[in-house]
Amino acid sequence: MSDEIELSPVDEELPMVWRVKKTADESIYGPVDANMLSEWANSAQIAPQDLIDMSDENWRPAPEIDFLGMLWLVKLPGDEIYGPTTVGALREFIQEGLINEKTGATHVKTNQSLPVAALFAAVEFEKKRALRRPPKESKKSTASLAVDMARDQRIRQLEEDLKELRREHESLIHKYRQLTLQMQENAKAAAAAAKKSA
Repeated sequence: MSDEIELSPVDEELPMVWRVKKTADESIYGPVDANMLSEWANSAQIAPQDLIDMSDENWRPAPEIDFLGMLWLVKLPGDEIYGPTTVGALREFIQEGLINEKTGATHVKTNQSLPVAALFAAVEFEKKRALRRPPKESKKSTASLAVDMARDQRIRQLEEDLKELRREHESLIHKYRQLTLQMQENAKAAAAAAKKSA
């Protein structure tokens, strides 16, 4: 099953009709059912260049198969852009040391970028949230959830910045009042000194 929440659920009763043609050597794997195909995609066994068909010789690029969730581009060492691939494949890349949690991932449809760690957190949060909400709401994509989480984090940061600015503002007002009082006292003292000398 794909980590992508926006994808249609894979029917467990689907027949074994999916095949994969590896671009590197044109070897063909399958037929398998949709669940197994998703597992292959999430374990980085299906590359973006690989072709998929439904036993009908109508080969299509793997990222065109919606339920696989091959929606993320990532920069590998040497500035090579890889993808689109799945969230599961990105986890594999971290385990292999090809990327780290700070590496940015870009959604191919929304062009939204976020660190891989934030993407993983969004996926896990969405899985938990999907268990607690009505089915109608479960259509929200991981990308839009990640954007919501990033927005909420930005709002919290702005609120903290505002508190800090308010503290600075109050401190400056206090200093201004002290200086105003000091200037008034100095003016009175100067006027008194001027009267004495006159």
